[in-house]
Amino acid sequence: MNMKRLLCICLLLTFALLMLASCGGETPESSAVASDPGSLPEISDEVSKNDDSFIETDEFQGETIKVFTAAFNDSYVTEIGDNSNNETCAKALSVAIKERTEAVEAAYGITIEEEIMIDPKRYGGTFLAAVREFGYSGTGDYDILYPCLLDAGTMAAEGLIIDLATAPGIRIQNSWWDQTFISDTAIGNCTYYLTGDIGLRAKNAAGCLFFNKKLMDDAGIQYPYELVRNKEWTIEKILELIKQADLSEDLDKDGKITYHDSYGWAGQNGDMQKLFYGAGERIADVDEAGVPYISVYNERSAKVVDSILDLLQDSEDYVCGDDYFNESSTPMTLLLDSFKADQCLFYSGGIEDALKLGDMQSDFGILPSPLFDKNQEQYYTQVGAWSSNAYCIPYGMDEERSYRAQVILDALGAYSVDTVATTYYDVVLQYQKLRTDDDVEMLELIFDCAGADLGAVYRVGGLSNMLTELINKPKGSFASSYDGLASSAQSALDDLIETFNQREQE
Repeated sequence: MNMKRLLCICLLLTFALLMLASCGGETPESSAVASDPGSLPEISDEVSKNDDSFIETDEFQGETIKVFTAAFNDSYVTEIGDNSNNETCAKALSVAIKERTEAVEAAYGITIEEEIMIDPKRYGGTFLAAVREFGYSGTGDYDILYPCLLDAGTMAAEGLIIDLATAPGIRIQNSWWDQTFISDTAIGNCTYYLTGDIGLRAKNAAGCLFFNKKLMDDAGIQYPYELVRNKEWTIEKILELIKQADLSEDLDKDGKITYHDSYGWAGQNGDMQKLFYGAGERIADVDEAGVPYISVYNERSAKVVDSILDLLQDSEDYVCGDDYFNESSTPMTLLLDSFKADQCLFYSGGIEDALKLGDMQSDFGILPSPLFDKNQEQYYTQVGAWSSNAYCIPYGMDEERSYRAQVILDALGAYSVDTVATTYYDVVLQYQKLRTDDDVEMLELIFDCAGADLGAVYRVGGLSNMLTELINKPKGSFASSYDGLASSAQSALDDLIETFNQREQE
């Protein structure tokens, strides 16, 4: 969906809400739901061009669809149910989610229930154990699963979820499902989990870069939007801008640059994987036949890593949140505070961080992860495998029930296009004081190229950790670090491929 169109819709919705509030009226229904709550939402001209379609039927009347969701803590914003008592959820988004779900329920004559399990471990914890228990025993009570992306990979490998690419009740080609994500994580011709307009967790986890406009103004630096358009937004260019801003200053006079001081880039160890992915490199990729192979080390990726280390090992301008777990269980909040206080030029985070910048006095902008160089074909946005969730359908249900779950999942995606997704973009944008076309364009770019590294999702051979650990090693250590894991990583990948081959034959 075109983001400029989305923004226009958002502004109109916001204006209507304000007018009704000033008149003491009630909150209107979502604009994408027709006046008859039981009717299907109108598909826009743009959507029609994409040949989108989903199944309309009244054969599920009186049925209940149960969704099982993994959450990090009790502040989790449900994408299915009622957020009216959740202070962390913007009111407009809460309304959009509730009305979208109610519209689907009315259209199909069903009830949608959600059970949320708090699992701070995120993957390999209580949620996965519960899915394994009812999956292996055949006593499952859930129609749709929404696990952490890392757990979704495990579930796919263990045969706990179905292949959605061949499922008769859902069309994964529909534009409300993120196609880059699907392409990145498919094995063979199989797609076991997906996200899209209904997948707010993946949007929140989409990597991006925030920049402080005041500090750029002070340094006489032009905002980088044009650099992005001209494909000059590279890791090397970021280093140039940081040095040009010349912010590095030991404000507390303790002899080192920390989040208490003034500096160029606030980040964390995860920046290595985010920038590696953004540079077009992958831990593991798939060939033309869809067969995974290890791709982490090659001539180009070695140059990419050295370029990333030029930034991440710059002790004068790079501050890493992972160094402050002794001060806070959420150390990135310390760095975010320094960004808000105009002590930092760039903050490396996810789109969700925009929602935490509402009290920032200076204006900020959002940018995609940088290219390696101008020869790179396109930008890439990594969706964090730990932070994100993905939707899937459990294996083992009878054919009729599984079909019903597929249809309703696709309908939830379709109904989210002009409701939940539109409102989400507006909520992100509202925290920027200057809501310009540049901001909209950057968000569109970030989301259009959002995907995940197959090697990270399936945690192939410890290669993800190997990449991150390079931050604390001398430049030039990539080859030896990879050589030490290459054999065991290939063996692990061979086992994974064999697992999926056996599954396809069952």
